[in-house]
Amino acid sequence: MIYSLISIVLLVGLDRFSKILAVKYLSGGTPVTVIPHILGLRYTENTGAAFSMLSKNTDFLIIITIVSMAFLVYLIFIKKYGTVIERALMTVVLAGGIGNLIDRIVSGYVVDYFEFLFMNFAVFNVADIYITVGITLYLVYALCEEYKNKKDKKNG
Repeated sequence: MIYSLISIVLLVGLDRFSKILAVKYLSGGTPVTVIPHILGLRYTENTGAAFSMLSKNTDFLIIITIVSMAFLVYLIFIKKYGTVIERALMTVVLAGGIGNLIDRIVSGYVVDYFEFLFMNFAVFNVADIYITVGITLYLVYALCEEYKNKKDKKNG
């Protein structure tokens, strides 16, 4: 449990730091190419969720995020749900949600700055990476565990 708290503080801190740098060095400026034709940095202010869905519905997004994060807090810290791996992945998702929630509450928008240059894709941030990677790995883990359990039942 203490590891989850420390992880959340560190992950949210990294997200906040990256957004502070984005505001300082990218806002009002020209986009920067990091890896030609692959990755760039471009400052945007997103009032919506993923892919700017629900733009200008900040209050609704704040409520949904708080409810979702409260549910993850319940699962991780109160119920102690799942394996160590599942709780670690939920912790990563929780940190991402908190990072973007802070932006929405403080600024009314989320600061985004990573941009794929090789395709038309949403501009995103570190917190978005936490959420996407955490959920994806959680689903992969759950599917692998399900497969393993079915295989064990069949052989046992």
